[in-house]
Amino acid sequence: GGLLRPRTDMLRRLRTFTRLAKPKKGKKKAQNVDLSQLPEGPLKMDFFQLKASQEPVKALPDEEYPDWLWKLADPRPTMTELEENYDQLTMEELTLYFRKKKRERIRRNNADSLRF
Repeated sequence: GGLLRPRTDMLRRLRTFTRLAKPKKGKKKAQNVDLSQLPEGPLKMDFFQLKASQEPVKALPDEEYPDWLWKLADPRPTMTELEENYDQLTMEELTLYFRKKKRERIRRNNADSLRF
C-alpha cells in the first residue's frame, strides 16, 4: 500500500505531462508537469532519451534462436487430422485436440442458445 503511493503519484504527473485531459464538470484542469521537478529515480529518465540511446535490433544467426521458435511457422493440424491419428497423438497434440473440441462444443452451444 504505502510503498506504491509515491510511484503512482509520479505516474499521474507524468501522464498529465504527456497530454492535457479535458476537465470534467466540477474537476480541476490538468496541469503540465516539468520533468526536472520529479524526484530522482527510475521514472525520471526521459522515454525519448532512452529510445534514442538504444541501438537498432540486429538479427541473430539461426542457431542462436530456440528450437520452439521455428515451430511457430508450421501449420497446425486440423481437427480431422487429429481425429484420424488419435491413437498416435503426442501430449501436445492431445492438448490441442481437446482445446479444439471444447471450442467446437462452446460454439455449438452458443449457436443453439440463439435459436428460438
